[in-house]
Amino acid sequence: MNIYDVAKEANVSVATVSRVLNNHKNVKESTRKKVMDVIKGKDFVPNSAAKNLSMGESRNIALIVPDIENPFFAKLLHGLSDQAIEFGYNVFMFGTDEDTERELQILESLKSELLRGLVMIPVSEDSENTKVLLNRFREASAPVVLIDRDVRGGDFDGVFSQDDEGAFNAVECLIKAGHRKIAIIRGSDTSRPGYERYRGYKKALAKYNIELRKEYCPYGDFMEENSYQAMKKLMSLENPPTAVFSSNNMTTLGCLRYFKENNLKIGRDISIVGFDDIKELRYTDIDLTVVDRPVYEMGVEAMKLLRKAIETRDKADEDGLFVKRNFIKTRLIKRGSEFCERLGKGESGSLDVD
Repeated sequence: MNIYDVAKEANVSVATVSRVLNNHKNVKESTRKKVMDVIKGKDFVPNSAAKNLSMGESRNIALIVPDIENPFFAKLLHGLSDQAIEFGYNVFMFGTDEDTERELQILESLKSELLRGLVMIPVSEDSENTKVLLNRFREASAPVVLIDRDVRGGDFDGVFSQDDEGAFNAVECLIKAGHRKIAIIRGSDTSRPGYERYRGYKKALAKYNIELRKEYCPYGDFMEENSYQAMKKLMSLENPPTAVFSSNNMTTLGCLRYFKENNLKIGRDISIVGFDDIKELRYTDIDLTVVDRPVYEMGVEAMKLLRKAIETRDKADEDGLFVKRNFIKTRLIKRGSEFCERLGKGESGSLDVD
């Protein structure tokens, strides 16, 4: 048996079992007896990590991200780690490679580790198994904070950006530059950034009475190779778009690779606006208009939320009873990639915009 089995059989939380094992004073005698009755006669060896959680000995934080090669998540880690060090915590990062099964394996393996808290960007918000495991961490007195992506039906603290508004501003920027044939390379519909950015795209088209064309909305799943293939599909259409909104930085890289290989020049043959800035493009001749957000600060804010949850988890104060969800504003940085010479050659209809 492990501590989770004992908690289940005794019908109490893992944190309660930990308190019993550590002779915590704040446990009812009837509850203590119920837990000890389960343990008696069982082949039970208490896991030192789970046992010590209620004693507050751990200073370790786990960060789980979908893609460790994505600079966005590296910058999140930077902000989270800097704040964690200031608070006296250690951060360990794990990558799921956008694979739900791998995500579950990592969560299962971390159950036996000495963790004070968990920060996570889930692969899909529809994974019931992920939600169950995250609730178990919280029951074991290891608070959970989400960044960027949500878990459907969960009530975890989180830090998110205003993706809907950011995407709307990006597409409106293209419309005001004269485009009417605007494509989007979408992220997964099972992630908050995926459906929120698609919603913003549709809102912008609707505001300016531009028809939504399904062939202009392929999936790139936030991956470079998939986005490259999506861009290839778009440009092979009989009536290809004059502009594309790329849903994240890796999507943008896939588009840029396709442009490079097919001698398509931004501003001459195609326009593009991306979501999330790409620092490395500053060293090239590509001036990309982007939806930017304070990624480093999102990591800092997530660590602050986690620390607050750790400090209040054993208290009965009112502040610990509410889920805290912070929404970070985005900003549009215009660098000129929304314009295209093709529009002067009859590629767009007349459009009256403010």
